Amino acid sequence: MEIAALKHVSDSIYSFPLSNNEIEIRLLTKKDDDIKKVELVYNEKYKFHEGVKHKRINKKCDDGIYDYYITRIKLKDKRFAYVFKLTLENNEEYYFSESGVSKEYDIAKGYYDFFQISYINELDTIKINKKLQNRVFYQIFVDRFYKDKNNNNPRINIKWGDKVDSKSIAGGTLKGIEEKLDYLSSLGINAIYLTPIFSADSNHKYDTIDYYKVSRDFGDESDLHSLIKAIHEKGMIVLLDGVYNHVSRSFPFFIDVIKNGAKSKYFNWFFIKGNKVFEEKMNYETFASCYYLPRLNLNNLEVQQYILDVGKYYVKNYQIDGYRLDVSDEIPHAFWTKFKAELKTIKNDIILLGENWHNAHAFLNSGLEFDSIMNYAFTKEVLNYVAYNNTNALDFKNRLISNLFRYKGNVNYNLLNLISSHDVNRFLDECNNDVDKFLIGYAILFTYIGVPCIYYGDEIGTDGGYDPYNRACFNWNESEWNYKIFNTIKKLIQIHKDESINELEININAKDDILYLSRFNKTNNITLIVNLSNSDKKLNISDEILVQNNYSNNILHNKGFVITKEDSNYEKY
Repeated sequence: MEIAALKHVSDSIYSFPLSNNEIEIRLLTKKDDDIKKVELVYNEKYKFHEGVKHKRINKKCDDGIYDYYITRIKLKDKRFAYVFKLTLENNEEYYFSESGVSKEYDIAKGYYDFFQISYINELDTIKINKKLQNRVFYQIFVDRFYKDKNNNNPRINIKWGDKVDSKSIAGGTLKGIEEKLDYLSSLGINAIYLTPIFSADSNHKYDTIDYYKVSRDFGDESDLHSLIKAIHEKGMIVLLDGVYNHVSRSFPFFIDVIKNGAKSKYFNWFFIKGNKVFEEKMNYETFASCYYLPRLNLNNLEVQQYILDVGKYYVKNYQIDGYRLDVSDEIPHAFWTKFKAELKTIKNDIILLGENWHNAHAFLNSGLEFDSIMNYAFTKEVLNYVAYNNTNALDFKNRLISNLFRYKGNVNYNLLNLISSHDVNRFLDECNNDVDKFLIGYAILFTYIGVPCIYYGDEIGTDGGYDPYNRACFNWNESEWNYKIFNTIKKLIQIHKDESINELEININAKDDILYLSRFNKTNNITLIVNLSNSDKKLNISDEILVQNNYSNNILHNKGFVITKEDSNYEKY
């Protein structure tokens, strides 16, 4: 047994409550170690010394490096104590506690070093946000979605549908989005995420000048009220983009600092080296290296209160359902904790979605900051497997499992999964316009655990490389749509909602370079089968086929997928 490979910590991603009376325990061991049996030795915390119970823990999965032993236990008492008993192939027995690994373990004095759930407090229990369950998001880059017929904005500088560049203003508006809500509803969309809509000079609006004004390019405050009302009437929810890490160089408070230097009452609202701003030397912190996007100092309580007021304003006055939070991992945890707490006093089921491209455990661990992140870790693995051919089915399975266990169990149901966005090449471009590969990516998106998000236009085959070409105008000429893509994505959306896929457990396997991704409960099993092996594979599928591409006569052809439905009884853990 490789002792150094054992992984478990109390009150962490390895040990946590799922609800007020159920916990999940995870133990990681070296893959294929010489461990014959793993048992949980446990009791209520204050009865541990009186005698313990034993429960065998089964191996649930592996990621090519670790084996994952996982169990769930319903509790009568909210205080729980436990250690692990490991039996090796040679029948040697060991105990694993907070003190490490030992041949003997004194139950009577276990209070020194057992692992524990000290107490299940409701506030510490991360919940699945019910408002996110069974949602299908649609991300809209506002300037490029739909130009309403009455838009005479003098700043429009291209004809709708022309090739865009970084300075293009195409004329998409909030009214335009409202006019197309029937289209989105018919597609099956029930959640919308809008890129920034507030006053700014650019087409993307990530350079805020006034947080309290709708950009004149997109309409006005009455248009926003009307749009949100219409969205809610269709049973949809809407997230606005909260850009609080930085502002425009033309933000009035930064202009005051440029003008008055250290004498400005807003001087400490920014990170400035010296007593005045030198834009050519860029002696102040910015987003990335953009001199025109100075960073706000959210360590400053005045700045915190200002942004809190902005955040609350749109929840209170426009009844938005939440925010996508730009560059959220560069802003203090203490601020996000305060931000969520204050917004929840207005709307208890508020959704906060962080833009975190990497492991976001620090922001998702407590439930007090974000509900979700944009799951770019998922995006990367889909790109490697589907678009780039960098990984095979087994590698992909291993990477997905590793990513799943970054977080406590309920967190994964909240994560926003995407394969295209305004910040990356469109997925069709990454697939070199290979529609079969593209559809496999979307089939994975709609069966994986979490909340799927479509980037506007992907559903009709919109292509485009990196910014600005991933931000093309939506082509409303239906005769030019790719209907193989459109009809398949529409079907995937319907399956995701009809089968309540994001309420199901997940299991991922690979065999003979075929991927099997199953979502299941005690009565249902929805399975995605993917063939990217470069050869045709014979499958004997007797279950109901919900949707397929490149499958016929029991042959799953290369670059093909099938989603099946089986009525069976599956045990959770």
